[in-house]
Amino acid sequence: MKTIRDPVHNIIQFDKNEERLLLDLIDTLDFQRLRHIRQLGLTSFTFPGAEHTRFTHSLGVTHVMKRLLDKLTSLKGDNIQPFIHELKEHRLLALTAALLHDIGHGPFSHVLEKTTKIRHEKWTIAIILGDTEIHQVLENYRQGFAQDVADVIQRTHSSRALVKLLSSQLDADRIDYLLRDSKMTGAGYGYFDLEWLIHVLRIGEVNGEIEVGLDKDKGLSIAEDFVMARYYMYVNVYYHKTSRSAELLIDRIFERAIELNKEGKLELPNDLYEILINGLNPKTIKNYLGLTDNTIWFYIYQWKDHQDPILSDLCSRFVHRKLYKTVPIDQMNEMALFEKVLALSKEKGIPHQYIYLKDEAIISSYEDDYILRNESSSNKKVATEQIILFDKKGNYEELSNISDTIRQIRNKKIFIPRIFMPEEYIKMILKK
Repeated sequence: MKTIRDPVHNIIQFDKNEERLLLDLIDTLDFQRLRHIRQLGLTSFTFPGAEHTRFTHSLGVTHVMKRLLDKLTSLKGDNIQPFIHELKEHRLLALTAALLHDIGHGPFSHVLEKTTKIRHEKWTIAIILGDTEIHQVLENYRQGFAQDVADVIQRTHSSRALVKLLSSQLDADRIDYLLRDSKMTGAGYGYFDLEWLIHVLRIGEVNGEIEVGLDKDKGLSIAEDFVMARYYMYVNVYYHKTSRSAELLIDRIFERAIELNKEGKLELPNDLYEILINGLNPKTIKNYLGLTDNTIWFYIYQWKDHQDPILSDLCSRFVHRKLYKTVPIDQMNEMALFEKVLALSKEKGIPHQYIYLKDEAIISSYEDDYILRNESSSNKKVATEQIILFDKKGNYEELSNISDTIRQIRNKKIFIPRIFMPEEYIKMILKK
């Protein structure tokens, strides 16, 4: 038995025989790269303890998936035995998908997505199905297994229960990242009673399909706690103004680097060039796997001494944590502010997009817009999203239909608009 100590789950174990595939995947260079990708990107600028990585999160999700499967397959009842058999049959597939669900995350987690407009899930599927070490290990286990794993992650696999255990409103991924991010940031908003949530797990049939849910009598409170934990983590941690400012600054650094490269004034490192200029294709997967937080930090440290004053200034601010500040726009309307920015831009000879950074942090409180949708030409059906509660007879209700708390926030967007500018420019504008 391979045993790993973890700050969230204490002990995580892998059977060296039955789960050899998982250990082989962990040992690949593709997976080890996740040690160098921070789980929360630039959130450590705000919460210094947020140094944990996608590597530890992926191990945690696999552990949680195992616990969910163990609970569900131990349930009694003749009417649910076919469902339990399905979960037992796909156990290793579920664990593999849990382990690899974040294999496509790039430097600073979500930050590079803003610049490339390519979401990490697309890279995940490309890595699993492409010419990679991960793909080779999966296919050595069983031909076609890589596609099965990709189908689970893309939410198109025929086993809806499997899909929802990994990616839904109540899943192994969300369970781990809420608990882990709460612990490592020191913010308690994401805590909930994991043991009780697992205790009240149920499985049943909804509209002719297998569905994972919770006990209606015993699970309502923990369901509400779980949803609200995510809500408060977004408001207070994930969308913190300092972290958002750092993310926007990185985006502008990449934007300026691309401009200078096109002008022949900056030679981009090959891996970064391929990703920023050519995007995702079979030939750039290797380049993408060569990028980590550490490589980007190295480039930024070099660029802070570049002869271009804009790139140098942006990188210096990032390295020294002299981030852009929020503008108190209540003192003037946004149009008036932007007009002053344009005048300042002309005066300083700096394009306005490097002075004025507009941010709109937005996500649904209950339904998750970030869950990967099936964007291919495939006609495969994508699994639905909902939290179901079952009574003792197998009858079901959707959470928001019986919870006043969740009903209030269902489909209600968390929307936090902000404008960021260099502090010295804010003072100049407010004086005018």
